[in-house]
Amino acid sequence: MFRIYTRILITLLFLALPLQKAYSQQKITVALGNTLPPWVMAEDNTGIIPDLLRATLGAQGYQLQFVYVPYARRILLYNENLVDVVSDINNKVIEANQMNGYFSDIAYNYENFAFSLAKRNFDLKSIAQLKHHTVLSWQGAKARLSPEYRDMAKENPNYSETYDQSTQVRLLYRERYEVIQMDGKIFDYYRALITKHEEVDVSEPVQRFALFGKSPNGFLFHDEALRDRFNESLRKLKSTEEYTRIINRYTSKSH
Repeated sequence: MFRIYTRILITLLFLALPLQKAYSQQKITVALGNTLPPWVMAEDNTGIIPDLLRATLGAQGYQLQFVYVPYARRILLYNENLVDVVSDINNKVIEANQMNGYFSDIAYNYENFAFSLAKRNFDLKSIAQLKHHTVLSWQGAKARLSPEYRDMAKENPNYSETYDQSTQVRLLYRERYEVIQMDGKIFDYYRALITKHEEVDVSEPVQRFALFGKSPNGFLFHDEALRDRFNESLRKLKSTEEYTRIINRYTSKSH
């Protein structure tokens, strides 16, 4: 009986080897926006999103090729079938861009906050309140966020946007703006980077107001079987501490 079980086990192992080998020989192209630290850092092929893909599909033996492009172009590459997978996808993006494919489970969440220096002692409970303050946001926020946010920006003569999100952090601490609006992990990343280079004193405590809610995101796949393998691997990853380590790898703790 033991010999029979042993033979079955060996047979199963040999059957699995060609499948693993096939995965290891398969190259998967993934379209990513090229400038969104710490989520994506094209200059050294790192970031939270690439690391999540390495820990899921990469761990299964797939060869991952990241294609870094201006943010909006990632969708064009996918719709033209020039890549296998595209990042930063949710149902709203799929509908707005008439995308076809297989949507993954939620892999990560962005969350924008309104930040102010704690010494100002603001009590922000709604987006509409921001119209009474000088506000610096990221480029395109007025067009991409909620109608309430768009109305606030239109009614606020002291509302501005910038492409460089590190500038938002610097100008908050230099007290050029009372409030900045950005993703929490992006804020933490740039504050740590500014501290490292001693450009501006960013040691002063800040308040972060959760006025916008989380934005769940995942990936869109052309291949259903590949999507299913990713989902299975993601579920296993989320059950371990490694998932949390990846999400927090590039940012310091909030102050």
